[in-house]
Amino acid sequence: MPKLMFANSTSRAMVARPDDVPDDAKDSYRLLANRMLWSLDAEDIAVLPGRVSPAWLSYVAELLGLVSVPTVLSLRDYPGDGWYPGARSELADALRGRIGESGDAADPWRLVCYIHDRDIASWERLLGLGADESVRFAQGTAELVNSKAVFRSMATACGIPVAEGRVVDRGPELVDSVSELLARTGAVIVKQDVNAGGDGNILLTTVRGGKEAGAHYVVHLAATDPATVRSALRPFSLTDVPDLPAGASPARCVVEVYHESARELSADVFVPRTGAPTLMSYSDLRMAETWKGSVYPPQNLSPRLHAHLGAYMQQVAIVAQQLGYHGPMNIDAILTRSGELLFNEFNGRVGGTTGIDTIGRRLLGHDYLDHHVLASRIDVPAPGCDLLVKLLTEQGLLFTRGSDRGVIIYNDTTDDTGTVEYIVVGRDWADTARTEEQLTNALNTL
Repeated sequence: MPKLMFANSTSRAMVARPDDVPDDAKDSYRLLANRMLWSLDAEDIAVLPGRVSPAWLSYVAELLGLVSVPTVLSLRDYPGDGWYPGARSELADALRGRIGESGDAADPWRLVCYIHDRDIASWERLLGLGADESVRFAQGTAELVNSKAVFRSMATACGIPVAEGRVVDRGPELVDSVSELLARTGAVIVKQDVNAGGDGNILLTTVRGGKEAGAHYVVHLAATDPATVRSALRPFSLTDVPDLPAGASPARCVVEVYHESARELSADVFVPRTGAPTLMSYSDLRMAETWKGSVYPPQNLSPRLHAHLGAYMQQVAIVAQQLGYHGPMNIDAILTRSGELLFNEFNGRVGGTTGIDTIGRRLLGHDYLDHHVLASRIDVPAPGCDLLVKLLTEQGLLFTRGSDRGVIIYNDTTDDTGTVEYIVVGRDWADTARTEEQLTNALNTL
């Protein structure tokens, strides 16, 4: 069954307001789409918001053992704005033609995507793919399960542990909430309701020298009174009630007590239409200010935490299913310094770790977590794919099809950022860590 893949990581459903995405994070949304190419087969068609390196695309196809390189189209080559098909008539015509030319009633096309938002439901109706899906997701179902505010409401109702906090609007409600919680706890984080990867998160703290993972901005305050808090938040346009046009809703925020974490955890879950959700993979998140990579599976996780993590993640996925959602979902949690497990959010879409699970299953087998340890890292300065493959081959570090250890070039964005994402595959943590150290040393020689 051939796939039409919309890698719509730049969907309007990903951010409540484009102005809330920091300038240094805006390009990253477009580059996230490349990770989905690891799920393609030779006969598939992908639509990306940007362009992809031909050398890296050929590398992906070769490592996956595909007979030919899949077709990859870029929104840049078709006039229009955003992902709504009504604004992309030339792309719609091109896709109709390509699907029609290769149509096979016995092997019909199916549509997959980064986030199954209302735009994707419109594409399904337009192209005659997934009529039942379009009805369900035209209701804004995926948008619901990408909201931190919805998650907090659901978690509180279901007894899923979350940090103390509240959902607020910009203006006095936000300022007063921060001031009250900050006076009692010394650290508060303000999160955008709809925003990915920690982009836009603001940590306000009266403590210096503490851990600051999960925050894009950090603001140190000498006092916790509303006037001081208002002054600190004014540069972020959070202190005034926005003047909205008729019919528009404010972009809400979540204010939470900030807990220094001992570790950050994530899981990829598949939520079916009916039946029990399936845990696909889980990992330790490598955090600096925000996410920088992962280790699969989490190392030295106690049996108690294993049990609690699995049980609560299953519960989160079941509630999302009851809201009408099905498809990929990633769920994030932290372990506090005191040993408390707290959940941060759910995302009903492809996540930063979904593509790594796809690679593990395609190259190592569906049980790869039982006999391998994978470590990923993003934003690594490196040469482009061809030169990097040459370097890794010379150093004996390149993962090749059929092997069980080495380095995989997960994403090549060197044309845009001068960096790559990698995955190191090893038979255990010691093996993986040793190979990653060798990779770091090799890159440092360039």
